[in-house]
Amino acid sequence: MLNSKSKVFYVMASVALIVLTVNPFTLEALPKNPLVLMASHYSLYFAGALAGLGLFRFNKLLAIPAVIPPIVFHLPYFFVESGVSLPWTFVDYSLTVVGGILLGGSMRQMGKVMKGSLFVLYMIGDTTLAILLILGFPVYSSPTVPFSPYSTTQLVEVSYLMFGVMNAILFGVLGYTLKKLLE
Repeated sequence: MLNSKSKVFYVMASVALIVLTVNPFTLEALPKNPLVLMASHYSLYFAGALAGLGLFRFNKLLAIPAVIPPIVFHLPYFFVESGVSLPWTFVDYSLTVVGGILLGGSMRQMGKVMKGSLFVLYMIGDTTLAILLILGFPVYSSPTVPFSPYSTTQLVEVSYLMFGVMNAILFGVLGYTLKKLLE
């Protein structure tokens, strides 16, 4: 169980991430640079997870709807729509934070198998998408999404970000697991 100082830290870190992510500069960059949109997804989901971890204790089954926003807003149409349409951006961002809150709030109730399964599914999904982007498949650009302002070259940069984030999370999970094994 977290003490009051830890809860305050989690919430303050969450608010700081949201403020750093949702501001006029990043919102203006969204239609020009898909890297900003993908980074904002990671940032906002993590911010929500921190807030959920610090404030709530949900049933582990709420982890299931928690993963719906990142899945939906990484589908090509919704991803691009979120990048070019401000109302969609706010729907995307709001649901992404809520999904993170649900995941963070249910983490303490999950067993190792459920946590491991969610982690593996995340790694498979992000790896598959990153590989498609590196290979230059027009997943988020024309002709797949006719109104997309994003080029396949820009999306290769997004895949590098995805691999970087995945590796950071992987090393964090491995480090945490190793620490627990050695205790």
